[in-house]
Amino acid sequence: MRRPRIKAQGLGFYHCMSRSVEGRVIFPNSGMASEEGEKFVQLMCKLERFSGVRVLTFVLMSTHYHIVCEVPEPVELSDAELLSRIEALYGPARRDTIARQLHYWTDEVGAPEQAQGIRSQFVRRMFDLSIFNKELKGGFAQWYNRRHRRFGPLWAERFTSVLIQGGQALAAIAAYVDLNPIRAGLCTDPKDYRYCGYAEALAKPSSPRRSGIRTAMGLVDTASWNEVASYYRKFLFQTGLQSENKKRAGFDLQTVQRVVEQEDGQLSVTESLRCRVRYFSAGAILGSKAFVEQNFERWKERFKFKRPRSPYRIETFQSVELWAFHNPRVQPTG
Repeated sequence: MRRPRIKAQGLGFYHCMSRSVEGRVIFPNSGMASEEGEKFVQLMCKLERFSGVRVLTFVLMSTHYHIVCEVPEPVELSDAELLSRIEALYGPARRDTIARQLHYWTDEVGAPEQAQGIRSQFVRRMFDLSIFNKELKGGFAQWYNRRHRRFGPLWAERFTSVLIQGGQALAAIAAYVDLNPIRAGLCTDPKDYRYCGYAEALAKPSSPRRSGIRTAMGLVDTASWNEVASYYRKFLFQTGLQSENKKRAGFDLQTVQRVVEQEDGQLSVTESLRCRVRYFSAGAILGSKAFVEQNFERWKERFKFKRPRSPYRIETFQSVELWAFHNPRVQPTG
């Protein structure tokens, strides 16, 4: 039986991930341009503008995707705002059609309940993490199957999501996602990987990932992109420092020192974060001990656990105290 998905009360941050069926390579030539990668990002951006779910950063790997997002509280939308969101997803023709329908039922016929029904069919798909991922996966799967003349499911399972506390936990997750290509040995610098939020933000001044990274790092809205980019780049390289046992790919100490010094920063190895995928994809809730306990209390009745549970300290984080709800015992992978 599926467990209920853990969601925040009001605004919340999440790490979402989904894999392809049977490990199928759906984003070929990872890091280079591909029609599949372009289509996925295009659809993600359209759904982002339509739904109000804000993608802070993301990465497309050959068989799966990671998205760090912010889901706001639902708000009332004016007709102008609603129509703007419809146009972002469906285009101007659909927008004009809906505008005419709203005008007809409200102003000509005098049946506002009919107009409200039209509004509701769009609004109920907004401000929702599950619907955002469902429509992203479903829309991409339909396009992919047509393009490759195939049938059947494209995704192996429903997407996984972890509720993330803002601040240190959110910053660590953002860095983990953008550093995926480094750990996979696909590039030596995340700026060179085409399908990640960091590279997109550097390449496109209009990219919403610029404000997303600013939010993930907890920087003020007035911080310029140059300041944000410098801060995040130092954070990425410090976070991606290769562990002493070198079981995972990462940056060597000399590279980290070089990058940080070039950007007028100082490297502190003891404060570097070493990311472990099992807590980021299977921890269910991640943040301070109080944050994990508070959200567990909200959800424990629906989970129906037979014995009390306590949060688990993530020992691999040195200066940042992070706790997870689950304590996975399997070897980290992915």
